[in-house]
Amino acid sequence: MVSEGGKRKIAVFGLGFFGSKLLEKLSKNWEVICVDISENIIKEIEEKYTENRNISFITGDASSILTWKKLDLQNIKYIVSTIRDTDVSLEICRIAREVFNLDSSIMVMLFDESREEEFEKFEVSIIKPAEIITNAIVSKIEKNYTIATNIGIGRGEIIEVHILARSHLVDRKLKYLRPSKWRIAAIYRDGELIIPTGEERIKVGDRVVLIGDPVVLENLVNILLKGIPQFPLQFGADFATVYHPKFKKTFEESAYFKKNTKAHKLQIYPYKGYDIRKDFDYIKKTVDSFEIKSRINDYTELLNLKENTGVAVIPFVKNPFFSWFKLKKIFENADIPFLISRGRFPYKGLVISLNNPDPAFTLEIGIEISRLMKIPFEAVYGVMPAELRGIEEEEELKERNNIISDFEHIYKTGIRYSVLEGNPVKETLKYIKDKPEHLLIISYDKKDSISVLNPSVPFYITKESRSSVLCIPLEEAYE
Repeated sequence: MVSEGGKRKIAVFGLGFFGSKLLEKLSKNWEVICVDISENIIKEIEEKYTENRNISFITGDASSILTWKKLDLQNIKYIVSTIRDTDVSLEICRIAREVFNLDSSIMVMLFDESREEEFEKFEVSIIKPAEIITNAIVSKIEKNYTIATNIGIGRGEIIEVHILARSHLVDRKLKYLRPSKWRIAAIYRDGELIIPTGEERIKVGDRVVLIGDPVVLENLVNILLKGIPQFPLQFGADFATVYHPKFKKTFEESAYFKKNTKAHKLQIYPYKGYDIRKDFDYIKKTVDSFEIKSRINDYTELLNLKENTGVAVIPFVKNPFFSWFKLKKIFENADIPFLISRGRFPYKGLVISLNNPDPAFTLEIGIEISRLMKIPFEAVYGVMPAELRGIEEEEELKERNNIISDFEHIYKTGIRYSVLEGNPVKETLKYIKDKPEHLLIISYDKKDSISVLNPSVPFYITKESRSSVLCIPLEEAYE
């Protein structure tokens, strides 16, 4: 839509503070029609733009059809109301849509936010000045990050963070971050825009634009700004588990894990119709914050919940209840981390397996949990003996050695790290055999098929472990 003179057309109703600022910014590239009820305001502003042929001024009541008949409505692309009177803004919308049948985009600055619903039928964009100003000030003073209020749905799903502190997310290739429910949309460095690829890294001093679940982003900021561990909030706010008397140890381990991390609450799903009211006092005594959910008949349903779940806790009975096929189904279907519970807690320490496609990510999650629980951690990597290793195996071993060195540098501490030579599954199981009260942390690639002919090291370690195992499914986030 262009006017006869070639300029794009926009109608601005109200020439108060916001309207006059809009006119100042838009008049260079737009043909602007300005409407205000005050003749004095029109005269005052008109004097500033005597030489600008892009601007026309009309004195009149914006809610009057007589005023609208003075406007050249042909090819108006945008209509903007900056008028404080909500009733006048509503009438502007009604006249535009119902009287003149304009399909122009309408934007309304809404000062009375309680009346937002009244504008829905006119298909307008609502701008809330108070919210924008408040968020901007609070962001600058308290958080050092900015929420995009009027982009997208304006609920905090787009934020900009100024990276001031070093954390495990800094100086690592983005393809190794494995974000869940969030992505890095842009990086600003030294006045330049960087479109993120898998090979790019975040650096201290960068301004980073993040998009994703508002709750997850809010928690992610603490990692980026202060390096504060947030597990499981980067995946979701809550733990989820089933409840039945035969799974009491699993329930208690869920409550323990939840209490010692940043999780908000424990979602409890009654298993196969069990009347959970019988045990309500016991549940209330065991977990400090919980929510009783609807019953489920298969605990694998925990893995794909629409709730804000960060970790699903799965009860483990080796035979015959928990067959090879059942665990295979869990590995293949999980969208979130899951804890295979053996009921061995409180944890005395963590063992982090680096036998996975992203050892750095697994190590960082393990270190986060170690810091939250205030228990020691160690890393292990199972690899074939030197005489049986090929070039690829040597490179993978070298990569893990380098990752350990990098993390020792980041955290300014030594890391207990063991290279286990031999069959990776057997050697890892042998190593943790005498550590049943240690939590094993492992990750795996969801794209890898699991079969007898294609044995998955993380899968078989999890299946045979006597310890509880936190399993993290990995999916490539950046190409």
